[in-house]
Amino acid sequence: MAQNGTVMKFSILVPVIFLSIIVSGFKCFAQVDTISVNKNNLLTDYLKEGTSQFLAYTTDGKTKAITSQSIGERTLKFGRINGRDVIIVIQYRHYNDSTVSKYVYTVSDRQNFKTLYDYTKRIKSGIEAYDYSENGVKGSDTIKNNTKADFEFSFSNNFPYCSELNVETLCALPIKHIGQKMAVNFYEPGLAYPPEYHLIEVTGTEKLNAVNNTQIDCWVIKVTYDKDNYDYFWISKNIHEFLKLESYGPTGTFNRVKLFNSVKGRF
Repeated sequence: MAQNGTVMKFSILVPVIFLSIIVSGFKCFAQVDTISVNKNNLLTDYLKEGTSQFLAYTTDGKTKAITSQSIGERTLKFGRINGRDVIIVIQYRHYNDSTVSKYVYTVSDRQNFKTLYDYTKRIKSGIEAYDYSENGVKGSDTIKNNTKADFEFSFSNNFPYCSELNVETLCALPIKHIGQKMAVNFYEPGLAYPPEYHLIEVTGTEKLNAVNNTQIDCWVIKVTYDKDNYDYFWISKNIHEFLKLESYGPTGTFNRVKLFNSVKGRF
């Protein structure tokens, strides 16, 4: 995830050949499980309908001062499109500068969480809309004023998960125990670079304070992008709910926490 909290980090310097080396390296260790669309081993039953709101802020690495704040909202609902059961995730991300505030609408297959369609709109940069096929993605030609109408990219043999849905993907992981390691490949819509596998580790458990003097027991999950950039996610054990994020980078830390007095939903 970038320090502005809008997308995940992806190295654009890793050639395609190194992607296969990384995945092969994961497979050399029996304790690392590859989670993928092709294997259909993401537990989408953990994903439930509802709406949650989040506070996000960035802290400077040296001064620890808060340098930016934003409010986000995620709504997950089930639907049926063209005879196919789908998961629809709608996101609103509101920043101090309203021209970069973001609306995201993503449709995925309900069974294996394969991305089918992704739409993003900002005042400043306009509309980006993508249709996903069996082996790739291209700009949607049915959306008016689509700035990515001419975009096209193929995924070869490993269809990735959408980076816009990193939270939902991590919530649906088959988490079993501390020390468990998994490899998941993500793709950021609109990039003409191959999806990248990231190592995911269950590093521990922690109880987070909640409302009415209660606590929520969570898995703590580390996602490593490179030696300088990594995230920690707190996912509740009982219903696999995302509650907290700490994203570390060279310039500071991006934080996101769930607002427990948010609009009524499943959380």
